[in-house]
Amino acid sequence: MDNGLFAKTKNEKIAVTGMLIALGILLPFSASHGLGIPGTVLLPMHIPALLCGLLCGPLWGALCGFLLPVLNSILTGMPVMYPMMPIMACELFTYGLTGGFLYGKTKLRKLKLGIYPALLGAMVCGRVMYGLVFQILLFVSGKLKALSVWAAIMTGIPGIVIQILLIPPIVLALQQGRRRATKSAIHSAINLISEGTANCVVIKENTIVKTQCDRGIAPIIALYESGMLEGAFVVDKIIGKAAAMVMTLGGVRGCYGVTMSAAALQWLKAHHVPVQYENCVDVIMNRKGDGSCPMEQTVQEIEDAQEALKALKDKISELQNAERR
Repeated sequence: MDNGLFAKTKNEKIAVTGMLIALGILLPFSASHGLGIPGTVLLPMHIPALLCGLLCGPLWGALCGFLLPVLNSILTGMPVMYPMMPIMACELFTYGLTGGFLYGKTKLRKLKLGIYPALLGAMVCGRVMYGLVFQILLFVSGKLKALSVWAAIMTGIPGIVIQILLIPPIVLALQQGRRRATKSAIHSAINLISEGTANCVVIKENTIVKTQCDRGIAPIIALYESGMLEGAFVVDKIIGKAAAMVMTLGGVRGCYGVTMSAAALQWLKAHHVPVQYENCVDVIMNRKGDGSCPMEQTVQEIEDAQEALKALKDKISELQNAERR
C-alpha cells in the first residue's frame, strides 16, 4: 500500500507542496533577519525542497525546489537575481527531483531506512548540478560572484548536518502516522461490513467518504462512473475479477476484500494494485449458491478492462430485462 511517499492524491500533493513553499520562504527570512545567520550556512531553502520530493514525489519536489529561489529572490532579494538565483533554482530543482525519484520510484522505498540513501543521493546530485551551472555561467560571463561548489559545501556544513539529522525523522514520523490512520480507517470499514451496515466502503485521505449497501457489481460501476474510485482505497465484502477490473479502471490505490477470488487477486497483482484480503476462494458463487456468479462468468475470458466494463453493463441490462418479464 505504501509506495514510499506520504502524499498520495493530487490534492494532498498540492497542499503539502504549498505548505513547504511557504515554509521555504519563511525559514530563510527568519534565519537571516531573526537569527542573523546567512542562508549559505543553514541552507534553509534546501530543507523544504528535499522534504517535498521525499513526501510528494519527483515532479512536485522539482516544482517546489525551482520555485523557492525564484520567489525568495523576488520577495526578499535573497538569493540575488544573478548569479545565485539560477544556480540555486537548478540545484534545488535537482534536490526535489532526485529525492522524490530515489525514494518514490526505486527499491529504496521498500527498505526500512531507505530514506537515508535517497536523501544523500539527492544531496550529491544537487551539488553536482550546482557545479555544472556554476561552470556554465562562469564560462559565459568570465567572472562570477558566487561560491564555488567546494566553498558552498564547506560553508554549508551546519546546514548539511541539520538536513541529515532532521529530514529523515520527519519523513518517517509522517509515514508512520499515515499508516496508523490508514489501518484505523480500514478497520472501521471492515466493522461496517461485518455489522451488515455496508457492503462496500470507499476510503480517501484516511477517511471513509462513501458506503454502499447494494450487492453485486452495480455499486462498483456507479462509483467508477462518478470518479469516486480515483485514488481511493476500497474495502468490499466480495471482490471477484469483475469488481477488480472495474477498480483498476477507476484508479484505486489499494483494496481489501473480506472475500476475494483467486482471479481477482491475480488481476490486481498484475496491475500493481496493493491488495489485502481475509479469505481467498477459487470461485465467487451466485446468490443462490448453486453456481458461479454470472458477472464472473461474463469476464472470465476477458483481459481488457474497458471491454469487461461494457460486457458487465450489457449483462446487467440483460438480467434486469429478464426480471421484468
